[in-house]
Amino acid sequence: MEGWIARRRRKALVRNISPNFTNALANYFGSGPTDIGASIEAHTKYVEALEKYGLEVTILPGLAEHPDCCFVEDAAVIVNGTAIICNLGHPSRRGEVTDVKEVLSQNMEIIEMPDGALLDGGDVVFYDDCFLIGRSTRSNSDGVKFVENICHQKGFKTFVLDIPASTLHLSTICSSPAPGILVTAEGHLCQEHFDGLEAEIIWVPNEESYAANTIGFENGNVMISDGYPQTEEILKKQGFIVSKVDMEHIRAADGSLTCLRLFYE
Repeated sequence: MEGWIARRRRKALVRNISPNFTNALANYFGSGPTDIGASIEAHTKYVEALEKYGLEVTILPGLAEHPDCCFVEDAAVIVNGTAIICNLGHPSRRGEVTDVKEVLSQNMEIIEMPDGALLDGGDVVFYDDCFLIGRSTRSNSDGVKFVENICHQKGFKTFVLDIPASTLHLSTICSSPAPGILVTAEGHLCQEHFDGLEAEIIWVPNEESYAANTIGFENGNVMISDGYPQTEEILKKQGFIVSKVDMEHIRAADGSLTCLRLFYE
């Protein structure tokens, strides 16, 4: 791990599972949650895993009127101390951002997206001095351009990808657990998607696509979803120290590790 810049995380914002989580949207990896109790337990263990890495975790209450509200990643994009509050791509989710905005406004500058610009935060992946931005069914060109402009104003580069119909968000099948490194899934993206981007790409087998969503921490530590042995072995061979979290009941709502948190410091 010598030479790697630390992925230091200090504060995370999460939101509890909605009492109506069984009505969450699910079209890709999941067929819909069926067990609220098991979903709540999974979320609790996820928060405990973040705390074991030393994070200060703020927990917002779940919203009955928004079954997908636990996926706070989509509500905002954090760019160097500034929070871009998103206009979420699915109409049923657009009331989720209010409490998130209130919390983030206590710590940073707030910028709201204009009408007509749509973007889910799950379509943005931080990669060193660059933000990868996905244009998808939830994030339109106006939303992508708006985030690009803010990133450029803050001194960051951007790299835009068109997200294939086989997946929901960019972060669903692409993550950056350490500087200079991307983890992504075969069968969704290919090398041509990254032409022009300097990156070491670790490819996850198509049958373990879900495991391409990782969270990197300091000193080569990385969190992955439990139950993906090929991905675990690939990352260990690359020198990562792997910890695992059971995400079965979160995956049922098309949610992944990064979906459940916003790192804001």
